[in-house]
Amino acid sequence: MQDTRATTTVAQSGPATEVHGWLKWLEVVLVSGLFLAAGFWLRPDDPLHVGNTFAWPVLAPLLIGLRYGFFPALMSSLLVLLVAGWHYDKAAATAYPWGWAAGMLACGLLAGEFRDYWERQLRRANAVNEYSLQRLEEFTRNFYLMKVSHDRLEQQLAGSSGSLREALRRLYGELSQTRSEGLNEESAALMLRVLARYGQLQTAAILAVEGNRNIQPKALATVGDYEAVSESDPLIRYAMQERTLVSVQTEFRKHLKKLDTDLLVVIPLISSTDDLVALCVVESIPFFSFQNRTLRLMAILAGHMADMLCQRDQTMAGSHEWQSLCSQARRAARDAEAFGLPSVLLKLQVNEQDLATLADRMTGLLRGLDVIAVNRANESPSVVLLMPLTDELGLAGYLHRLELDIRENAGRSLWDFASQQSLVVKTEAQVAEWLSREGGAID
Repeated sequence: MQDTRATTTVAQSGPATEVHGWLKWLEVVLVSGLFLAAGFWLRPDDPLHVGNTFAWPVLAPLLIGLRYGFFPALMSSLLVLLVAGWHYDKAAATAYPWGWAAGMLACGLLAGEFRDYWERQLRRANAVNEYSLQRLEEFTRNFYLMKVSHDRLEQQLAGSSGSLREALRRLYGELSQTRSEGLNEESAALMLRVLARYGQLQTAAILAVEGNRNIQPKALATVGDYEAVSESDPLIRYAMQERTLVSVQTEFRKHLKKLDTDLLVVIPLISSTDDLVALCVVESIPFFSFQNRTLRLMAILAGHMADMLCQRDQTMAGSHEWQSLCSQARRAARDAEAFGLPSVLLKLQVNEQDLATLADRMTGLLRGLDVIAVNRANESPSVVLLMPLTDELGLAGYLHRLELDIRENAGRSLWDFASQQSLVVKTEAQVAEWLSREGGAID
């Protein structure tokens, strides 16, 4: 923008500098008088060069016209013609040279009109140029404002439901492809890569924790120029004590002078069964990412990572689908309590002959994070669906789509053969009671 402003200044100083009115008319008189005086001095017998091959006094209105325009050229021409009239009236020897006078007047006026025409063209071009420069400056300023706003918007969207859904979908997809089970270098590197992507971490590491308290000094995975930290670091101790994400921006804001740490954030990976699996320690993070939205997103991702690691090591009763649904429901309850994330549990009870049709149609409408399981424990079988990051309005939309799909494919209404029970997830105790009552023993 500085270059643009400099160009604007140069463009504005380009036209001929305007002079004061009195100075302009003084110059008209002086230039005209100079040529007339030179004629009287050099050729006293013919000071106006009427009989010469070239009428030199014509240069006075010509130069004045080129410099100041039509009207000053007219005044200069009239001044020369008045002097000529005075001279010929005094001499009384010959008639007044009207042809010479007409040529004198024509030369001055043509030069003045030429100058005025190009001055108008130049002013018009300067006006267009100045307007274009102003528009360019406004565009440049708006572009940088939009760029800054876009960067801020990207940072703010880091914790939104859309990016959270995408992050969780990516996390589950990538972790499910790891060959080994539990926490190891492969899974730690994958988890740190996801955290670095959505938290824009510059320098961080994953440290394993054994027995909920023993921190392993060697990092399983690192990003950036990570330098090993002591397990006695005050930020690590506070995170272990509180069992939640801590940062120098929040918990230690009032004690920065007493805080001796090289860390900015410590993120504990705690499962829904309250097992501390690992710590993610962050040494460097961009300024715009160091805010509550981003920290909240990383805390949510860390909880899901811990659940995936612990779920592989746990043996639960029931089918694999039911185990996954129970684990995800507990995590959804913890997210609802800690972060206010909405989730919904849905149970549709049907007869045995309609179970396959309903399960197939519901499976076809599954989204990336939804978990479905079939329950045959009660008298009538049912299909249980967990919908993370979905509120009651989202549940209503899902049921509407399911109704339209079944009507289109089966030719009848969903509510002709199914009964609904649903739960808006709020607490772990509420979810445990609902699953115990509705689930029973699952094949």
